[in-house]
Amino acid sequence: MKRFLAVAMSVAMVFGVAACSSNSTPKVEDKKTEEAPAKTDGGVLKMGCSADFPPFESYDDDGKTIVGYDVDMMNEICSRLGMTLEITDMNFDSVVTAVQTGKIDVGVSGMTITDERKANVNFSDSYFTAAQSILVPKDSKITGYQALLDGTYKAGVQLGTTGDIMAVEKLGDRVSEFEKYGDALAALLAGKVDCMVLDTGVAEAYAQANDLVVLDETFGDASDIEYYGIAISKDNTELLDKINGALADMKTAGFFDELNQKYAG
Repeated sequence: MKRFLAVAMSVAMVFGVAACSSNSTPKVEDKKTEEAPAKTDGGVLKMGCSADFPPFESYDDDGKTIVGYDVDMMNEICSRLGMTLEITDMNFDSVVTAVQTGKIDVGVSGMTITDERKANVNFSDSYFTAAQSILVPKDSKITGYQALLDGTYKAGVQLGTTGDIMAVEKLGDRVSEFEKYGDALAALLAGKVDCMVLDTGVAEAYAQANDLVVLDETFGDASDIEYYGIAISKDNTELLDKINGALADMKTAGFFDELNQKYAG
């Protein structure tokens, strides 16, 4: 995953943040909507994610354990805060709302920091930079970003992601939105869409697992760089401060350098 490593190294130079490994077992999404914010002097830290976003979060071979870059990072943060991580798998477009309502304490799902999301939740300091890539079959006639714009090709995206927002803006009704990346991938493999628009690291992971190709040219302009952050309730500034402190310490300790190397392979 050379492109993953290149993007990861850019954040290490600009923001820098790090992490370790995990075997946290997820629980199913429940219907509870109001809970007290997590304390930061021990206890459980409830994390929400959409576990179809490798290498950041996805199910291990056992089909039960959620693993990945974000999980490793959050386990290291919890270790430093004296907390235990509990993960809930949910649709990506539900994560911010779940943070707002107190259903989870943090939303960590390769989530780009945007002004729209910042109106509803706080974000930690950035821990990763990303860009949108175009994933296609090996025999695709889509040669690059401009070819996708100029043609009649259909793109699959995950609902609520920045890839979704950018693709709809550029491609209009040629975009098919899916609740899960796995559904978009199935549509691509079945020929129901011609490509997927998604974060580069995830595109690389899907390409390797499914004999697909990530185009060299990214989707969007060169300036369309995204920064991942941890979503936290606006009512829990104590947790925000402690997570930012942990991230800064992890950067200094070299955790993110190790993590980037681990997931670049």
